[in-house]
Amino acid sequence: MLTFYEIASINHRLLDISDTWADLWVCLHYLPVGIGRVRMLRYTNLVGSNLTFEQRGRLKEINIIAPSPVRNIILRRREIYPDDVYVFQSHSNRVKAEEKPVTVVAFNRALKLASSGVTTKNVTSKCA
Repeated sequence: MLTFYEIASINHRLLDISDTWADLWVCLHYLPVGIGRVRMLRYTNLVGSNLTFEQRGRLKEINIIAPSPVRNIILRRREIYPDDVYVFQSHSNRVKAEEKPVTVVAFNRALKLASSGVTTKNVTSKCA
């Protein structure tokens, strides 16, 4: 388990890499679901303060009240990236023409880079 200092330090270093990674890290910290669901969030999933995680495979639909920091991140990202469908949409040249969410592999790679020098613990998306 990471300390608050480690979580905050990793977030600060992720922000230097990409605002998307830093925002995803914060959302993972506040939301009671895994990265698979968070990365698939669409802007249409937030209605008022209600956040819906759609059914995917064996995972049932979940409705929660979005914590204020998460709601603020979603609204801010919507302003910055008005043409995106996903809250955490990939902007890499590899998928420029398609609307796809970021990948878990890319996020974990950024986490590994951001956590080096902060902690000796193995940091993955599940640590938030």
